[in-house]
Amino acid sequence: MTDYPLLFSPVRLGRLTLPNRIVMAAMETNLADAAGAVTDALVAHYRRRAAGGAAMVTVEYTCIDQAEGKGSAIQLALDHDGLTAGHVRLAAAIAEAGAAPCLQLHHAGRQTSPRFIAGRQPVAPSVHESPMFRTTPRALPGAEVAALVERFGEAAERAVAAGYAAIELHGAHGYLLGQFLSPWTNRRDDEWGGDFARRLAFPAAVVRRVRRAIGDRPLIYRLSAAEFVPGGLAADEAAAAARALVAAGADAIHVSTGVAERLDTNVDPIATPEGWRLGLARRVRTALAGAAPVIGVGVIRRPEMAEAAIAEGSADMIALGRALLADPDWPRKARDGRVMAIRPCTSCNWCIQRLAGHGPVGCAENPAVGRDALPAPAIRLDRPLAVVVGGGPGGMAGAATLADAGWRVRLFEAGPRLGGGIDVSAHPPGKDKLLWYRDHLVRRLGESGVAVTCGHAAEAADLLALRPDFVLLATGSRDRESDIPIGGIVASAFDVLAGTRPLGPGPVLVYGGGETGCETAETAAAEGWPVHLVTRSPLRQLARSAEFVYRRTLVGRLRSHPRIAIHAETRLLAVDGTTAILEGPGDDRSEITVGQILIAQGRQPANTLSTDLAAAGVRHAVIGDARRGGRIGEAVNDAWDAICAL
Repeated sequence: MTDYPLLFSPVRLGRLTLPNRIVMAAMETNLADAAGAVTDALVAHYRRRAAGGAAMVTVEYTCIDQAEGKGSAIQLALDHDGLTAGHVRLAAAIAEAGAAPCLQLHHAGRQTSPRFIAGRQPVAPSVHESPMFRTTPRALPGAEVAALVERFGEAAERAVAAGYAAIELHGAHGYLLGQFLSPWTNRRDDEWGGDFARRLAFPAAVVRRVRRAIGDRPLIYRLSAAEFVPGGLAADEAAAAARALVAAGADAIHVSTGVAERLDTNVDPIATPEGWRLGLARRVRTALAGAAPVIGVGVIRRPEMAEAAIAEGSADMIALGRALLADPDWPRKARDGRVMAIRPCTSCNWCIQRLAGHGPVGCAENPAVGRDALPAPAIRLDRPLAVVVGGGPGGMAGAATLADAGWRVRLFEAGPRLGGGIDVSAHPPGKDKLLWYRDHLVRRLGESGVAVTCGHAAEAADLLALRPDFVLLATGSRDRESDIPIGGIVASAFDVLAGTRPLGPGPVLVYGGGETGCETAETAAAEGWPVHLVTRSPLRQLARSAEFVYRRTLVGRLRSHPRIAIHAETRLLAVDGTTAILEGPGDDRSEITVGQILIAQGRQPANTLSTDLAAAGVRHAVIGDARRGGRIGEAVNDAWDAICAL
């Protein structure tokens, strides 16, 4: 019995009958080696996801032509026979863990950089540069287009030899297959482009060639059902394309959205509503009229949303991406009625930021991600005592991890409740998903037996009196010294976001154009106040340390907000009563009458306990903002690292 009978009912996909309707979506990991080969870390990553109960696990975008088709510096590949043995091992690990292994085949087309493809010029249907990659591609001649059809087929043949049960073609997100289909990127006038039928010719040819290669194994086509760029593929034409691709041999359509120019529509920022793509999936499913199942994807975080999507006819199957990074056991927990135990993905994009820096995949909330092959914290049978100072995300996650590893744990939080930096980060508009993680950690602490004391700022004497075996210092940060002292109408922006200082009256002047300053300005504007955002930096550096997808949308909202005036390359010189004196470019001075000034000039570690603990010989670790400024992911992963080192 399950609360989600449709989600956990069997479904037919080509020749396969899957025991439930949950698919792991393909997500890059940067866990392959430099030659594109499978590694132990990659095998462990997918084995762990397969063990969590998803019916099918789709292995990340796998390059069919490394010479010109890689989409990143580190990418899994299957473009020659020497790579097949690694895929044999990977497909077997997924199958042995209980899921059907599926491989996604990919060519980046124009969405790449010469530094990823040995200095070569990227290829595309037409000479149309992607502003994200800033390299003009060369248009593929017809003979090379036909050769790429064969390259896809050869990679599919290797995938069959490796033991994959299904194949997915990556025709979404603006990569090569999608570039040919889209009027935005295909501006040819030959057999491979022009009207809709000719733009469809290349993806349809690839479907037919791959179908010959894989026999009766299921073939899935991932499609951007809307590209959200002027002149790009739109929903009606995408639905027609889905029908044609099924007629060519696809067994299912996986409905996604976006291209590189609209990265926010395929790498969803934190404010993106849950399940927002399901309407597009429903349009494709209606157009197919039962000819093939549709896979829905996109910020589907709760089992009840997945169940409803199937019940209302939006999708036949549900793909989970980052949700299975945060908690690979999501399917099993949902099936068994343990929904509250699911570690929630908050769409914070910490994983994306790591990948963008060419590092291995990670997760802000699940620090085992990317290192499933490494040992977890050792289980202690002697029940030693650990003390955690700080009830923010790193402190709470660390306390729960210590308790799971057999430690007796006490946690001290100076504030009146648990939350710390999560509450601050969740305060700006559109970031309330972060509270899901706070509430999850609070529940974990309650279930783990951690002794929590709030409203007590622990001193070194308190800690030493407990004679702990280990202390985890998660004491956070404090405002840097500012030229404008706090007092009167001048307050800390951080305190406003933390809820310890009221916002207003306005007009509000926010001094500082970093992420905190920008979010404070948007928060004040959302509450109806006119806002002056003053930053010493150029306009192009607003929120420069923010996660890049979120930053793009945040800065766009700030620049278009009718209640926010941005003063770039400007200093706040002085405050005289309710008058702010500014100095702008060219030493131009001006005065603004304000009701409140909020200082956002950065934070620095607040760690006053480490020296005393070291002098007393107490083993301890400093994590998160108490060690160096960072995000929730740094704090949580710091805690994991410190505990693994014990």
